[in-house]
Amino acid sequence: MFDAFRLTLLSQKYTGSPQKGQSGEYSRTPELLENLYDKSPILHCIVNADGAILDCNEMYATRTGYSKSELIGMPIFHQVSSNSLVAMHEYLEVWEKRGRVENCEIWMRARDGTVFPALLNATSLHDKQGNIVGCSIMLVDETDIYRTKKDIEKANEELKLKEQLKNEFIAIASHELRTPIQPLLGFALLAKKGKITQDAAWDGVLREARRLQQLANDILDVSRIESSSLLYKMEKVRISELLEGVADSERANLTKDVTLNLVIDETGKELEVELDRSRITQVITNIVGNAIKFTQKGSIKVEGRTFLDKNKIEIKISDTGGGIPEYVLPKLFGKFVTKSVGETNKNGTGLGLFISKAIVSAHGGEIYAYNNAGGGATFTVALPIEQSKEMIS
Repeated sequence: MFDAFRLTLLSQKYTGSPQKGQSGEYSRTPELLENLYDKSPILHCIVNADGAILDCNEMYATRTGYSKSELIGMPIFHQVSSNSLVAMHEYLEVWEKRGRVENCEIWMRARDGTVFPALLNATSLHDKQGNIVGCSIMLVDETDIYRTKKDIEKANEELKLKEQLKNEFIAIASHELRTPIQPLLGFALLAKKGKITQDAAWDGVLREARRLQQLANDILDVSRIESSSLLYKMEKVRISELLEGVADSERANLTKDVTLNLVIDETGKELEVELDRSRITQVITNIVGNAIKFTQKGSIKVEGRTFLDKNKIEIKISDTGGGIPEYVLPKLFGKFVTKSVGETNKNGTGLGLFISKAIVSAHGGEIYAYNNAGGGATFTVALPIEQSKEMIS
């Protein structure tokens, strides 16, 4: 076996006069060097000029998943990942020419097919006459380093994305804040010059002030959601009363060509659901309000269905409007996305669905949307019937 030859080389190279240490005298004996070699955390093997393994330490065998006896005589290329085979051949050519290879990255392959990154160093082994008899290869397993590097790169990419989203949010929010301010000034100036009546001016001022207030509230909600500081006060709420309240309130905004119907199953009529009344009212009002804005003719249906065995109630809001553009559906619950949906003259902050999703998720529920086969869209809000008393988004 090659072990005896390797020990001879080690003995010739390292055995010398005893050296004193803190624990007394010791000699660099072949046994000591053998122990250092085998117990080293570095993957170590010795190959010949053809790349056949002549010897390896325990860590090399353990990490590659073979026994030492299986590895002896096996080409090292069998433990090299396919994407690093060319590089490994090149490294061995460099070794033959220069006698060493330093700090080269390579991907190794274990017996089970898994791959791992390693840092390769190689030096020549010589016999007593100075002839090269093998190449000593040392591999430092960089799996943890590589994983940490990837985590850092991912974190950096996420930071860049968040910075980009923040800048976009500030730009759009600034624009949206200016949008109601200009009409406010316009109504005031027109009233001052006597070009519109005081009643018309006040109607316009109130409308734009409410719009500005809604935007400010939405931006504040978004800020609280993203900082995980939006609080929820949970209480038992009769779901039928909540839905009836929203329906009655929103009917005032309907045009004469649109109807709003409320349907609640028998179980749901008496059911009390544990939720934050104001926040879920905000969600349902937002979805129904969007349905009204984008439905010019037809009907809007609000339906409550109870699934006691699944501890769940589903609230579906369907309309006969123009539907949601297919390219918008995957990002529908993002910030300001709804500003580009449907007609451009429809007012809104574009934050409602983003906030709605956060509120529903904080309740342990789901919200999703799809286009109806016959036209229009359907939003579904699924909420658990029982849950904790207080939550933070």
